[in-house]
Amino acid sequence: MLLSYLLVIVLSAVTMILIAEWSAPLFYQTHIKQMMQMFGIRDIPEMRRQLSDGFTGAFGSALFVASVATLMLSLAVSAFVSRQILRSVQRLSHASTRIAAGHYAERLPEMGRDELGELTSSFNRMAQALEATEERRRELIGTVAHELRTPLTGMRGLTEGLLDGVFSIEEAAPDILREIRRLERLTQDLSLVTQAEAGMMSVVNQPVILGEITRAALAQFERPFALKDLDLKLDVQQETAVLADPDRLMQVLVNLLSNALRHTTGGGVTVQVSRLPTCGQVTVTDTGEGIREQDLPHVFERFYRSDQSRARDAEENVGVGVGLTVSQHLVQAMGGRVSLSSQVGVGTTVTVELPLAASGLRSGQQDMA
Repeated sequence: MLLSYLLVIVLSAVTMILIAEWSAPLFYQTHIKQMMQMFGIRDIPEMRRQLSDGFTGAFGSALFVASVATLMLSLAVSAFVSRQILRSVQRLSHASTRIAAGHYAERLPEMGRDELGELTSSFNRMAQALEATEERRRELIGTVAHELRTPLTGMRGLTEGLLDGVFSIEEAAPDILREIRRLERLTQDLSLVTQAEAGMMSVVNQPVILGEITRAALAQFERPFALKDLDLKLDVQQETAVLADPDRLMQVLVNLLSNALRHTTGGGVTVQVSRLPTCGQVTVTDTGEGIREQDLPHVFERFYRSDQSRARDAEENVGVGVGLTVSQHLVQAMGGRVSLSSQVGVGTTVTVELPLAASGLRSGQQDMA
């Protein structure tokens, strides 16, 4: 890099000297001629030649001294700049090597707002993204290992009991089957959340009546709610046509109702359908135990469950905490948004908002209904 700077400086200096050596005598002779004419001095070629030679010699000497000084100063500045750039590049190379070795916490000090500063900021953002990805990978491995450990431990104990004659096949088979189904559910949940986060779950939006889809979802839960002696209420304030995939919307509502049923032990669940100026809205409100404030920022993260929920889900042999994650991805893919609010001891409300269908399509859909 220093050599390239030096080459540019030398070429510039040589070009400047050649142009100055060629043009300065011409300008000087023209100036002398004009001076003689102005003062009425007779043109004496010998005198003009001597003046020109003297000027050329003096100018050449001054130009040489100035060129040497400029060259030295340029070399010093170039060496300083090159050293700074080279030091930055070396730090970047060292940090890249550490990132490649798996040290994703590596960061570079900020270096200002020039090109090197922008490169440093981009590198730090990349390292931060890689670190977050690695953290999620570790969390995923830890969660999967934890979820696998429980059914595998149960199956191992039951199998050893069979071999030792402690259990009969009739006694152990139902429990082994239950653990196998739990493993199947885990693999299905893993596949589902992977597809959702990769955007591989197909969504085909069309005009649908929000109240009709909601009624169909609630019909699936009438018996489970009755068995737990819980109320299940539907309040359709206004029939609203929205743009959504009916199958995916049904999947979202089933996930929300399943969560509400699992977390509610008294009271019940109220589902409200309403129309806002820009969207159709469904809210699912339960009277369950609620969610702690420190857990609220994480409710849509995959596999996230509070300690209380994790213990209860293990007892009830349910999923591993991907329902809200998948629901969020599906609602966003349909052009809507989902939010959650909760208060411990009061309950939880999940709100789904979907874009309205065009008026003409809405009328046609209502006629079909």
